[in-house]
Amino acid sequence: MRKKNKAQEYLEQVDKLNAMIENKMAEVAQWRGVALGITTNTEGERVQSSGSQQKMADAINRVIDLQAEINGMIDRLINLKQEIIRTIELLNATEYDVLHKRYIQGMTFDEIGAAKRKSKSWATTVHGRALQNLNVILDERERIFKKCLEEFQALPVQSL
Repeated sequence: MRKKNKAQEYLEQVDKLNAMIENKMAEVAQWRGVALGITTNTEGERVQSSGSQQKMADAINRVIDLQAEINGMIDRLINLKQEIIRTIELLNATEYDVLHKRYIQGMTFDEIGAAKRKSKSWATTVHGRALQNLNVILDERERIFKKCLEEFQALPVQSL
């Protein structure tokens, strides 16, 4: 299996966060069923269960907690997408467009090729080149960050 590069891992954070949100939403649906005293058996039929009021209250609290987590994750997803967009905007227009379509819009390489009236092979080639160029940007960003951190750490400490 091929090792993912830094740029690909950076961009795939969107997919991971999306999946985490979807999974939390599935948990909410399950806890709502518990709160309503309804469970699902293996055939998918809804059956009434004998749940206590405390179990129902616990389930409602869990739904509220999960919804707050989901809201926080959605905020993080929005911020992450904005950061990624600002970063890939540093690439040329074609590379930016392919990465945006792939990682922000969630399109497949077939869909990207069709949208650009090109082939899947064209889309994967541009994608590979864009990842290489994005790696350069991310490496430079990391180098600058480390240099700033070193300079900050070298500042004399002043007492208040």
